[in-house]
Amino acid sequence: MSKAIGKVLGAGGADTSMYGSEQEILKYLNGLDTSNVDNSLSNLSQAGYNLSTTLGSRPDYVYAVDGSDTARQRTENAVYNSAVEKMQPQFDRQQQRLETRLQNQGLAVGSEAYQRAMNDLYEQQNDSLRQAAYESVAQGQQAFNSSLQNAIAAGNFTNQARALPINEILTLISGSPSRYDVEMDKYAVQSGADQRIAQNRFYNNQAQTSAGNSFLSGAAQGLALFSDARLKENKVAVGKLNNGLTVYLFNYAGSAVPHIGLIAQEVVLARPEAVCVDEESGYLKVNYAKACR
Repeated sequence: MSKAIGKVLGAGGADTSMYGSEQEILKYLNGLDTSNVDNSLSNLSQAGYNLSTTLGSRPDYVYAVDGSDTARQRTENAVYNSAVEKMQPQFDRQQQRLETRLQNQGLAVGSEAYQRAMNDLYEQQNDSLRQAAYESVAQGQQAFNSSLQNAIAAGNFTNQARALPINEILTLISGSPSRYDVEMDKYAVQSGADQRIAQNRFYNNQAQTSAGNSFLSGAAQGLALFSDARLKENKVAVGKLNNGLTVYLFNYAGSAVPHIGLIAQEVVLARPEAVCVDEESGYLKVNYAKACR
């Protein structure tokens, strides 16, 4: 009852409807066409699903690379054979000169001194061949490493090229909201409005109850007031006291100022001790302290 009185008194007037700005942004969001973005995302999602089912066998993604052992072997052979081709004529000339020198020294073929000199020559030539072999191995390893780097670069290029259209699509739609984005924005606006409206309703209830209680408390502490039905116009019931008496909104005859109170003719039936007759005018008065018990 006190809440109804407080409402009539105008307490708790916080807005409990959606603001125009909130309505406008919701109207704008509801009007957005997100079909292009939604379809693009749907296509990407389907492509992602299709990709996930073939990851183990997809040839267009490079997951592992290796260097070329064929290139290594080819380089080793080429380097070694080239070195041998250059050294062999030199070996032949060295051997001829040594044989001539040994004969001029009178050393017979097959003699110990002759054979020792020839062995020394052969050992020198073998050292040169071993050095050529080491060099060919080093060159072959370089060729292998080079081929490995080329394979890595080619694999990276392939993978990056494979991702280019996906990244391009994502870039193109990055500035446009999807339906999910729009729905989340709408939820944020509506949720904010709902929270504010709920808070305002709670505030209004509290304010109206407090105002009604203050009115009743003030009336209950006062002296007998004119409450004769003959003095009141435009009576509208706005609530009831705990003891069952009806509270009315009214104005006194000849005045447009609204008031809230009881009707003496009703109070006398329930609380006769709270009603008295004004000696001068003959109109009924109500002692609200007694009537509100």
